[in-house]
Amino acid sequence: MKSKEKNKKILVTGGAGFIGSHLCDYLLTRGNKVTCVDNFYSGSKDNIRHLLSHPNFKFIEHDIINPFFLEVDEIYNLACPASPISYQFDPVYTIKTNVLGAVNMLELARTNGAKIMQASTSEIYGDPLEHPQKETYCGNIDPTGPRSCYDEGKRAAETLFSDYAREFNVNIRIVRIFNTYGPKMALDDGRVISNFIIQALKNEDITIYGRGNQTRSFMYIDDLIAGMAAMMENSDFGGPINLGNPNEMTIKKLAQMIIKLTGSGSKIIYLPEVTNDPQKRRPDISLAKEKLNWRPRVDFETGLKKTIEYFKERVKNKTNILVFSTVYDDPIEGNLEKNVKDLVREMPNFHFHIIAGKFRSDLPKIHQGENFTIYRVGIGGNLDKYLLALIGPFKAMKLHKSHKFPLAWSIRATYGSLAALIFKFFSKVPFMVLFHQADLAKAEHRKVRLIWPIYKLILKKSGAIHLPDDIFIKEQRSAGDYEIIPFSTESTLEIRKVKEIHHKIIHKLNKKLVKPK
Repeated sequence: MKSKEKNKKILVTGGAGFIGSHLCDYLLTRGNKVTCVDNFYSGSKDNIRHLLSHPNFKFIEHDIINPFFLEVDEIYNLACPASPISYQFDPVYTIKTNVLGAVNMLELARTNGAKIMQASTSEIYGDPLEHPQKETYCGNIDPTGPRSCYDEGKRAAETLFSDYAREFNVNIRIVRIFNTYGPKMALDDGRVISNFIIQALKNEDITIYGRGNQTRSFMYIDDLIAGMAAMMENSDFGGPINLGNPNEMTIKKLAQMIIKLTGSGSKIIYLPEVTNDPQKRRPDISLAKEKLNWRPRVDFETGLKKTIEYFKERVKNKTNILVFSTVYDDPIEGNLEKNVKDLVREMPNFHFHIIAGKFRSDLPKIHQGENFTIYRVGIGGNLDKYLLALIGPFKAMKLHKSHKFPLAWSIRATYGSLAALIFKFFSKVPFMVLFHQADLAKAEHRKVRLIWPIYKLILKKSGAIHLPDDIFIKEQRSAGDYEIIPFSTESTLEIRKVKEIHHKIIHKLNKKLVKPK
């Protein structure tokens, strides 16, 4: 039978993500030829770096919202931002990926006569009124809520798969994946296990939204991959089918368990409950047992220990750098902040602690990233740019006690620079300022004269300056659009590294930085 043959041509969309990269590993060990398609919206090249030299592995950077052709025998459609932070960042893009991406992959399967699997989710059950959830349960979903782009997008994808099977006889598989954890989880995905582990390893407060009585069931990644492979090899059942661990626990118990296993001194704090957050989630896997002879085999503590070890490796030996930015990872940010985000991604061995204004009440105060943490200060309004200069330095001093920053970095010569200047006064930590022409270009001449003494003080006290033109120091000239000018003899490895990589990115982008609108 064809499905049992080795050397199948298999496409994995979203193959650089957490689940997709594990699936690529598994399929290659079975002698298959694997093509991984990803646009790195939420995936990471680090997850597949070890596979790039494999003779049976091919990577294509592509967004499945746009059609493409490939000769394949099987398709695993995993492409979609899957964590709340990722799918809520651009909800319209999320639902496009679910719907248009599904159509394009189904058409590809139809053209090739290929078998295709849709990686659906337990989120299609919403905040369930049935417990545990069987595949026959239709769910309790708010179609207009902040999570709906993902929940309803996955439901629409299941509809498309079912209709393509009925109308065009496409050989489909649908798996509904419940909470999964393990190595290669992104540090910045906002999921409960990764958040808790990172917070515990840093001895930071573990944040629980609500009272922690909501329940989840967690499946180790190896069990999920085994279930997906069994479903694809199954010859007579297309699903949908639940893949998850029926052992349920409260979020509070999870936090306590992670604190114990990491030996952390973290304390648990409780924050307001998140909108539309399901209170219960537990799969009924009777159908998977019957049809696939499948059940989870890795006990939770064993899997959690492996995951903690992975996270320890990711966070250890990283130099901590403090960043002040008026806005960061926010829809109102400009190209300057976006280019800094490129720099952060290019420096995986550094951890950036970014203090920014909140400006919007719906943005979380703390956002964990793979090699960065954002701390938002303020009240969620326009006054936050002033509060950044006032509150930011004191937040930085608190962080400095545990992270011992060798360098602070200010994005734009504005409120963040004032915060960096005050921080240096108390901490003696050198700081670098990334100036921009627009910081003065649109100011009235009288205002320039009024604020010039502040800029002059920032220039004098900073350890290094990144200056895009000769507005401030006319005797300094640069052959290009961007110039880095040191302002002291003190030059650390961190400053040189920041300057080197940032300069490289600027030239790679080959475009000017502009003031945020």
